[in-house]
Amino acid sequence: MDFRFTETQRLFAGAVGELLNKECTPATLRAMTEGSHSSIQTLGGSLSNMGVIGMTGPEGYGGLGMSDLDLVLIMEEMGRVACPETVIEQTCIGVPILCNVVEGAVDEELIKSLVSGEQRLSTTLGSAYALAADSADYLLLENNSEISLVPSSEVEMVLQESVDETRRLFSIQWEPTKHTLVEADPNIVRKSLLSAVTATAAQSLGVAIHLLETTISYVKEREQFGKPVGANQAIKHHLADTGKAIEFARPMVHRAAWALSVSDPEEQVAVSMSKYLASKAVNHACRTALQCHGAIGYTMEYDLQIWLKRGWALAATRGDAIAHIDVIGQNILNEEHDLANG
Repeated sequence: MDFRFTETQRLFAGAVGELLNKECTPATLRAMTEGSHSSIQTLGGSLSNMGVIGMTGPEGYGGLGMSDLDLVLIMEEMGRVACPETVIEQTCIGVPILCNVVEGAVDEELIKSLVSGEQRLSTTLGSAYALAADSADYLLLENNSEISLVPSSEVEMVLQESVDETRRLFSIQWEPTKHTLVEADPNIVRKSLLSAVTATAAQSLGVAIHLLETTISYVKEREQFGKPVGANQAIKHHLADTGKAIEFARPMVHRAAWALSVSDPEEQVAVSMSKYLASKAVNHACRTALQCHGAIGYTMEYDLQIWLKRGWALAATRGDAIAHIDVIGQNILNEEHDLANG
């Protein structure tokens, strides 16, 4: 059997990567945080125009009808550039849930506008806070296992402190009503949350890859005592160990995406294994990058801090390594555990 990604999957991810490299740069990320914005002004529209936001939605709603396996490489590309957009919230959670609600429960034109990216969505499903809620038109919220779709203008949101200034997180205060309730398929909700965990693992992997590549370039150029610091064996060992952690995580992340795409019976365990390994890999990459860069890595002026903070944030998002190894252990013992919520 051929387990390689298809040419279409690679080309799509490559095209998105090119777009991200142009529009999501350290300069634009800095400008975003300095202006207290939650997103890069033009990036969301560009991703929507490429079909990324609605790629998991059915064609009848204007989506591309694609799967987690089509999405996983794109998520890696987003991690590489520390993309701040709410793609996971929209593509992995909002679009699949809303496109599968009971007919008539949500206005069809509204669903189409969310799939197209014309209107933005954030959510607290699977997370305590809503990412970039102040930039969203609608919020998908949960209260006592009931899901509501609420206009952002009808909630009270409070900005929370975050280790990563490019991920603006908000706590949401609101009161559900019969008009906001959405009859969502519980199985679709569960799979959407597992998809979000896998996408977070893939973004973590992308951050780790960027940190390793950046650090390798730095230690080749930085000289001490007349030779590059990368010539020291201890530095090489740190970098090799980081590369090994990434390569151990990568196939597991891809397997989790495949498992979700084919509804594999072991999809839940595969997802937790992917997040466990990806969280460990990105934490390892952050530590190695900071150690090998030395004092300059601590400074706000140097771009490394952008990826360090994103790596630390993603490692803990939707379940950290400890939470997911516990889930894996519980499943080995054949005990029930709520994997979708980490």
